[in-house]
Amino acid sequence: MKYIVLLGDGMADHPLDACGGRTAIEAARTPNMDRIAALGCSGLFCPVPEGMPPGSDVGNLSVFGYDPRKVFSGRAAIEAANQGIALAEDEVAFRCNLVSLDHGTMKDFTSGHITTEEARLLVESLNEALADRFPIRLYTGVSYRHTGVIKATAAASVDQMVATECEPPHNITGQACAPYLPKGPAAGLLRDLMDASVPVLRDHPVNLKRIEAGKLPATSLWPWGQGRALTLESYRDRFGLSGAVISAVDLVKGIGVCAGLEVINVPGATGWIDTDYEGKVAAGLDALARHDFLYLHVEAPDEAAHQGSVELKVQAIEQFDARIVGPFLEYLNTHPDTRLLATPDHFTLISTKTHAGGPVPFAMCGAGVEQDSSTRYGERDARASDILITDGYLLTHRFIKDNPLPLAALRGE
Repeated sequence: MKYIVLLGDGMADHPLDACGGRTAIEAARTPNMDRIAALGCSGLFCPVPEGMPPGSDVGNLSVFGYDPRKVFSGRAAIEAANQGIALAEDEVAFRCNLVSLDHGTMKDFTSGHITTEEARLLVESLNEALADRFPIRLYTGVSYRHTGVIKATAAASVDQMVATECEPPHNITGQACAPYLPKGPAAGLLRDLMDASVPVLRDHPVNLKRIEAGKLPATSLWPWGQGRALTLESYRDRFGLSGAVISAVDLVKGIGVCAGLEVINVPGATGWIDTDYEGKVAAGLDALARHDFLYLHVEAPDEAAHQGSVELKVQAIEQFDARIVGPFLEYLNTHPDTRLLATPDHFTLISTKTHAGGPVPFAMCGAGVEQDSSTRYGERDARASDILITDGYLLTHRFIKDNPLPLAALRGE
């Protein structure tokens, strides 16, 4: 049996006036996800447990089949795992975005989707400039996404760093930054670090060239998402499966590393709407020849929603459906001993440009999956079903472990 999870990050949304009262999924043309729902079933599940932050870290852990209430230790530590960074007991990992600030306002949390090549040069300069003043080492990630490892000192212990409140920069696009600067026991260290990054970046040749080309410069580091090392039961031990993960972002790949899955890097995967969809599909099909399980993640719908663009979010969902979901439906046609699950990991709301909790729609079909009356995929159609999985991680447990998979099992009966 083969198991395929196709995840469109942040696809779910609330009804939008710009979409005639429909959500972005409902407004998009999604014949392939509609087909999954029609061949099998659709419903709602809660990937983010009540009381936990509605981020891709928590949401993806749930979709992988882990209870985030038991295992979550901080986003940056997961990303560090993918980068091969081993955290010592006296170290804390932080996500360090390169952001573009304008007179104290978060103009763009991606620095205009700065390239990884440009970012690497900026990170190298920051490491050189900050090494004598701060107990931090920066590691280059993808585009604007980087990891900083800070060693505990008398000024800031591990517990103090973990307890410090750090706002994700994608939550405050277009807003004044001052109310969202780090707060808590290690806030002084982190604010000083942010301030010290500004003059290093201001006159850097990479930024001067970007400005000359009419692009946004990276003006500051922004630390957030801190945590200790993540420990997960392997997929082999948990489900008896070998598997692979394909994504552009360190977070999802880091979960794969911690779960003992093969992490496949696709050179053209960008985390944006220009990602190499066909390269991801080819790598996924190749992985299925040697593995039982595939988790293929696309970041673009989330990024579009963070920018507040209805047009781009709808486009990203349509690209996901046509260029990712479509080819794997064709695979299902020729490999009937397969199950296919399409889902987001959380809401990313156009209206607020940030994440939100709550039940999101899934659709699944394939070997042994009982068919319901669904004909389309989307929030409204999923609500019309009588399936609501409140412990979201159980969705994947049922998807993998139950053979056959009756609707009663999804309802928890």
